[in-house]
Amino acid sequence: MDHFKKLYHEYCKTYHIEPNELLLGEIQKVSGEDNKTKSLNLSSFNIPEAQCSILGKILTHDFIFTSIHLNDCNLSTDALQALLHGLMTNTACKTLELKGNGIHGAGTEALAKVLRRNQTLRNLRLEWNQLGSMNSPAFSIFCDALADNKTLIDLDLRNNDINHVGGTEVASALKRNTTLRSLDLRWNNVGLIGGRALLVSCQSNSTLNELQLIGNNIPDDIMQSITNVLSKNTEQRQMHFDHSQNMAILSRQLQNVHEEKDHQITTTLTRMSLQEQTMLKANRSLAEKLKKLQDALDDRKSTFNALTSKNTLLEADITEAKQQYNDLQNTMKKMEIDQQELIYKIRREFKQEKDELIDIQEKLQRDLNENLEIQRRLNEKNYDLERKNEKLQTTIRELGETITINDRDHQIKLTAIDDENQRLKLKHKEELKDQELITNRDLQRLKEAHLSTEQTLKEQITKLENIRTSLEREINSLKSTISTQKLNHDEILQEEKFRIKNEEEKKQQELEDRIRTLTSSKDELESRYNQQLIAYRELQQKLNFQSVEIESFKRQIESIQMTIQDKETEILDIREKTKIDYEKKLRSIKKDIDMNDEFKNRIKELEHELKDQSFTDRTTIRDLENRLANLQTIIKHRDQEINRLKLDEEQRLNFLRSAVIDYIDTGTNK
Repeated sequence: MDHFKKLYHEYCKTYHIEPNELLLGEIQKVSGEDNKTKSLNLSSFNIPEAQCSILGKILTHDFIFTSIHLNDCNLSTDALQALLHGLMTNTACKTLELKGNGIHGAGTEALAKVLRRNQTLRNLRLEWNQLGSMNSPAFSIFCDALADNKTLIDLDLRNNDINHVGGTEVASALKRNTTLRSLDLRWNNVGLIGGRALLVSCQSNSTLNELQLIGNNIPDDIMQSITNVLSKNTEQRQMHFDHSQNMAILSRQLQNVHEEKDHQITTTLTRMSLQEQTMLKANRSLAEKLKKLQDALDDRKSTFNALTSKNTLLEADITEAKQQYNDLQNTMKKMEIDQQELIYKIRREFKQEKDELIDIQEKLQRDLNENLEIQRRLNEKNYDLERKNEKLQTTIRELGETITINDRDHQIKLTAIDDENQRLKLKHKEELKDQELITNRDLQRLKEAHLSTEQTLKEQITKLENIRTSLEREINSLKSTISTQKLNHDEILQEEKFRIKNEEEKKQQELEDRIRTLTSSKDELESRYNQQLIAYRELQQKLNFQSVEIESFKRQIESIQMTIQDKETEILDIREKTKIDYEKKLRSIKKDIDMNDEFKNRIKELEHELKDQSFTDRTTIRDLENRLANLQTIIKHRDQEINRLKLDEEQRLNFLRSAVIDYIDTGTNK
C-alpha cells in the first residue's frame, strides 16, 4: 500500500496535479484493513479527469486491489478511457463495478479493449449505463470482445438500452464464449427477436448457467424454454462435476496400484542390477588386468622402438652436426677473408682521404704564405712613403729658413716688400700647414688601408717623386730669382705672387685628385682584404669539417675493429660450445646403448611372466564363464515370474475398467 501511495504522489508531482484528499483517505482505509482481498471503493466520488489519468497509470503497475468500485461517479469518456487503459495490463483486479456512469460510444470501445487484453477479470458490473443506445457500433465491438474473452464469469448489463439488435449481438457472442456462467440482461428491450436469438445461443452454449431476462418484453414460452435449456446446462455441469470427482477417485486408486507394482518391479530390478553390477565388476577387473598386461607389453615395445628411433636420430644429428661444423669453419674462413678485404679497403680509402687533406692543407698554407708576403711588401712600401714624406717636410722647412734669411737682408731696403713678403710667408706657411695636415690625413688613411696592390702604390710613388722634383726645381728657381733680381724685386714679387697662387691652386687640385684616388684605392684594398678574410674563414671551416670527418672515420674504423674482435670471440665460443655439445651427445648415446641392453633383458623376463599370467587368466576365465551360465539360468526364471505378474496386473486392470464402465452406465440410466 505504501508503494501505491508513493506512485500516486510521484505521478502528481510529475504532472503538477494536487493529490486528492478523498482518494488518499480511501487508500488509508484500505491499508488499515487486514484482509487479503483489498478493494478500492470510490463510488459516488466526483473524480476529475486528471486524477483518473493518474489512477489509470498507477493501475498498470498495481498488484494489490482485487476489486475496484466506481459506481455513480459520472465519469466522462476521457476519464473512463484513462482508467480502462490502465486496467488493460492489470493482473490483480478480478471484479470491476461501473454502475450509473452513462457509458456509451468510446467508453464501450474501451471496455471491449479491456475484455480483449485483460486476463484476470472475472466479474464485470455495468448496471444503469447506455451501452446499447442508438444501435451504436461500439456495442457490437464489445460483443466481439466478449466472444473472444476466456476469463470473465459474471457479467451484469441491466438497464443499458439494449434492443433486439443488441440482443442478437449478445447471442452471437454467447455462441463463441466458453467461460461465461452468469449474464444479467434485466430491464432492457431485447424483444421477441432478441429472445429467440438468445434461445438459439443457449442451446449451443454449454457453460452458461444463469441468464436473467425480466423486463425485456420476451414471451413466456421463450423464457420457459431458455430456463429449461439453462437447467439442462446446470444438470450437465453437475453430472460433469460428479463424473470428474469419480474419475479422480478411480485415478487415485489406479495410481496407488501402479505405485505398488512399480515398487515391486523396482525392487526386483534393483536386485537384478546389483547382481549384474557384481558380474560386471568381476569382468571389468579381469579386463583391466589384461589391459594392464597388454599396456605393459605395448609400453615396453614402444620404449624399445623409441630407443631405436633415438639411436637413428642421434646418428643423423651427429652427421648434421659434423656438416654444420664444417659449414661454420667455411663461413669463418669466408668471414676472415671478407674482414681482411674490408680492412684493406678502409685503410686504402683512409690513406686517399689523408693525402687529399694533406694536399688541401699545403695549398692553404701556400695561400697564407703568399698573403703574408703581400702584406709584408705593402708594409715596406708604406714605410718608404712615410720616410719620403719626412724628407719633403725637412726640405720645406729649409726653404722657409732661406726665405726668412733673405727677408732679413732686405728689411732695410724694402720694408714694404718685407711686409708683403711676411704676409706672403704667413700665407705660404698656412698653406704648407694645410698641406701637411692633408698629407697627414692621407698617411693615416694609407696606414689604415694595409692591403693595397703593388701597381697602385708604384703609381703613387712615381707621382710623389715628380712632385718632389718639381718642388726642388721651384725652390732653385726662387733662389736664382732672389739672387739675380734683388733690385727689381717688386715686379718679380708680384709676378711670383700670381705664379705662386696659380701653382698653389693647381697643387690643391692635384692633391684633391690624389686624395680621391687614394680613398678609392683604399676602398678597393679593404674590399680585397675582406674577401681574403672570408676565403680564409671558409678554408678554416673546411679544415675543421674535414678534421671532424677524419675523427668520425677513425671512430668507424675502431668500431669495425671492435665488431671484428667480438665476432672472433663469438666464433671461438661457438666452437667451444659445439665441442661440449658433441661430447655430451656422445655420452648420452653411450648411456642409451647401455639402457637398451638392460631393457632387452627386462623384456625377456616380462615375456616369461606374461606367459605364466596368461595360463592363470585362462583358468579364471573358464570359471567365470561357468558362473555366467548359472546366472543366466537364474535370470530366465525371474523373467518368467515377472511376465506372470504382468499378466495378473493386466487382468486386474481389465476388471477395474469393466467395473468403472458399469458404474457410469448405471449413473446415466438413472
